[in-house]
This record gives sequence, C-alpha cells and structure tokens, in this order.
Amino acid sequence: MNNQKLFLGFAIFLTVFILWDKWQIVQTKDANGNTVYKTETHLDATTTATKTDVPTMDIQQTAEIDLPTAPSVTQKGGFTTVTTDLLTVEISHKGGTIQNAFLNDYPIKIGGEDKFQLLSDKAGQLFQAQSGLASSNNLLPTHLSRFNSTNTHYQMHTDELVVPLTWQGKDGIQVVKNYHFKKGSYVVGVDYQISNHSSQAIPVKSYVRLSRNAIDKSNLMMPTFSGGIVYDKVADSVQKNDFEDWGDFKPQQAEGGWISMVQQYFMAAWIPDQTQVQHFSASTSNQVYKLTNANQQTNVAAGTTLTLDTNKLYIGPKTYGQIEKVATGLHYTLDYGWLDILADPLSWSIHKINDFIGSWGWSIIIITLLLKLVFYPLSEKSYRSMAGMRKLAPRLAKLKETYGDDKQKMGQKTMELYKKEKINPASGCLPIMVQIPVFIAFYWMLLDTVELRQTAFWWLSDLSAMDPYYILPIVMGISMFVQQKLNPPPPDPMQAKIMMALPLVFTVMFLWFPSGLVLYWVFNNTLSIAQQWTINKRMNG
Repeated sequence: MNNQKLFLGFAIFLTVFILWDKWQIVQTKDANGNTVYKTETHLDATTTATKTDVPTMDIQQTAEIDLPTAPSVTQKGGFTTVTTDLLTVEISHKGGTIQNAFLNDYPIKIGGEDKFQLLSDKAGQLFQAQSGLASSNNLLPTHLSRFNSTNTHYQMHTDELVVPLTWQGKDGIQVVKNYHFKKGSYVVGVDYQISNHSSQAIPVKSYVRLSRNAIDKSNLMMPTFSGGIVYDKVADSVQKNDFEDWGDFKPQQAEGGWISMVQQYFMAAWIPDQTQVQHFSASTSNQVYKLTNANQQTNVAAGTTLTLDTNKLYIGPKTYGQIEKVATGLHYTLDYGWLDILADPLSWSIHKINDFIGSWGWSIIIITLLLKLVFYPLSEKSYRSMAGMRKLAPRLAKLKETYGDDKQKMGQKTMELYKKEKINPASGCLPIMVQIPVFIAFYWMLLDTVELRQTAFWWLSDLSAMDPYYILPIVMGISMFVQQKLNPPPPDPMQAKIMMALPLVFTVMFLWFPSGLVLYWVFNNTLSIAQQWTINKRMNG
C-alpha cells in the first residue's frame, strides 16, 4: 500500500469526519448572555388540566387523581432569589420552580461581570427545574400551586442555608417546601414537610421534572451532545436521546437512578433517593421537552407531620472526577462520542497530569508526548518505511520510464525492487490506522472538558476557543508542509497537487478549532517531524 495514498485517504477521512461532526453539532447560542428579565415562570400547553402533567397515584392505594386547572400564564407572581458562593437561583412562588440559575464561577466572557446562566425562564430558551406533590383529590400542592415566602432574597453567610416556601391547604393541611444549599456545592436539596391536620390519611408521592426548549442548532461549531439522559442505577445503563429523538425514550421503573438534561460543559440533573423505586418518563408538547421522575408513594397519617425524602438537584459544570461524587453514573453526562472507551482513559490521564503540574496547556503537551512514546515503535516502523521509499524514489521513477506502458511488468519489477531492498510499503499503514481513533477520541474529550473553558496558556486566553491571532493554525499548516517534504513524493502528479494543497486546506479548517486541540496537533506534528528527520538521516547515512 502506498503511504502517500494512505495519508491522502486519512486526510480525506479526517476532513469528512470534521465536516460531518460540524453538521451534527448542537451548540447553544449565547442566549444566556442576554439580559434576563425577571418574569413569571412560562407555562406551556400541558399546564392545562391533563391526566399526564402530574404523576398519578398508585391504583392499589387510590384512584387516579384529578389535576388542578392551571393558572393563566399571564397571571403575575413573585420569586425568591438565593445567592450562594457558587449559585444564584430564582425560585418562583408558582410551584416552587427554579426558573433561573446562574453559575457564579463561570462568567460569560473572560473578565466580565455577567455570569453564565444555565436555567432560564426566557421565552424560546426555557430550561427549568420543577417539582411538586401528587396526591388524591388534589389535597397537596403541585408544580402549579401558589407558595408564599417570608423573604424575597437569601444570602448564604454560613456553610448551610435553608430556604422555606409555605403552602396552606384546606382542612388544616400545611406544606413547607424546603430548599437546602451548602457552601461549595452545586447541589440544591428539595424536601417537603407535610402537616396533615385533617381527619384522613393522605397518599402522596413527590415528583421532579426538567423542562426545556431544544437548543438552537443554527450555530454549528461544537459537536457535543445536547439532550436528555435517564440513568438506571441497578442496571448501570442509560437512555440517551437528543431532542430530535425524544420520542425514543421508554418509561421505566428502577431502584435509584436520575434524570438529566445536558449541553456542552454544563447540565442539570434531578437525583432522588437512591434506595427507593423511581418512575422515569419523558414527554413533549409545544416545543417543550420534559423528563419526569415520580418518587415512591407513601401515606401521611391523619394528625401527623411527615418529611419526605430529599430530591437533589445538580445545577453546574460537568467536571470530570467531581460529578461522580454527587451521584453514581453522572459521568455518563460527559459526551465522548462513540470512542468513549479511548476518550475516558485519556480524560483520566490529562486530569491527573494537570493535578500534578497545574497547567492545562502543558498537560495537553505532556499527554501528546506520552501518546507519542506509546506509539513510538509503530511510528518508527512507519517512518523507516517512508524513508526507504524516499531513498528508492529515483529508482522507482526510472522503472516507470522503462516499463510505464506495461503495468504488469512495472508491478513485477517494483515488487522485486522492494524485496531486494527489504522494504514493505504496507508497513507504514498500521501506525496511521491505529492513531486515527486516538485522535478522534482526543478531539471529543477536549471538546467536553469544562476545565479548558476560559483557561489561558501563553498568548491564548481560552483553550476552548479559537486562537484569536491564528498563530497555532498557521504553525500547524507549516508543520504539515514540512512533514510532506520529508515523505517520498507521490508518483502521480494529481496526487502530488492534492497533497500540496492539504496543508492550506487544514490550516483554514483549523482556524476555528478550539486552540487546545490545535495545540495538540501542532506538538504532535513537531514530534513526528523530529522523529522522521532523525530516521531519514540515519538511513541516508
């Protein structure tokens, strides 16, 4: 197999892969950079009285509940703002929905004061965390009910903060919905304290929901997964669908697990009691996509007060090694594509390196060097083959002049020459073929590594963004050109022209690539040039 043809094939494959990836991309418009209006929670059509908006009670305990008629979307209401060291959230008094959430440690722009907003109540960009109680005869508040709050703003001054919302029902039934915040945590705990002063027991189950509009696909720049995930803890399996395939979600019942909606770098996830049976389901209406989990049903006896199990809500970054501490299986929210079997160890390695040296730029360089060392035996074999082919280039050209019109004779004489000089043109194929999936895995791993976001290195202010001065893409193009000069020239003139154009094509393509990925490519090319130049020099004496 001719190495030039293989390299050309690899270049074409990589180009197609990148273009295909870009076509599949789901990247959020910077909608969260706009001013957030303090509006009431937007309700979609399913907030009218239906049989599916609130989970039903278990049939063996009570008949299916009748849902309350939803308040009008034009009805005004208030909200309570909670500020911790990591989060600023708004809790709507309608249902206690967390309608807006800002990540205080993640500015929209480097050095800017506006913080990245994950949950939003803005029309067309809806993303909210809802919760409520399903009960017989609508005796308890749902995610549509009106709550009261003593304060409209809470500021964390200690290690923990509890924010209560209260609801008063008929027959002396009272509910306090508590939101628990902890310093240094992106987790919000939500529980209910139900006081049943009536004369009858109340069957009840709490439920949680994530509701959002699909992410706008008009800006096709980052090929990371955006959509919903349902995790079954017992089976250690996930249902994972983007918004176009929402209908593929299957209702399921499992002990433990969680639901999540994810995008590049960030996610929101409801995590219930992992020892209880959960009921997961998905639905959609009026461009609003929903994941719902209903907790296990219980009874509040007459004349008693009961506190239900806490549902935890994670609102924050998909930080490798940290999210798994929040709940088992949350690492599935990291999107490494279909090569996660390679990307996950790469991610583990680069995080360990960064923990030691404290620089993401140098971590990329070091892991590139380590990968080069791992593949050194294969690469050396490939480069020796290329050097041998380069040395034979004049003799091959002479054979072509002599036997150019007789392809059979030309092939026979060429193979005799290879055998005599102990050169196998196919020996250079394996290293390139092996490194293709590694590169793709590295590509996807870097794209979903939130630690690279707004991380500076040398002149680069953000390793997750393009090089603002185009230095790395230009250096990458030059390195590709140098590599070509070290390789034997293609025998076919058309091939030669295409090969000469590839450095320019890749340079233009990489202008908009994350600079962290281009840094990997540049350093990898530099090491390849050094290795190939050394081998060429040895073989040529």
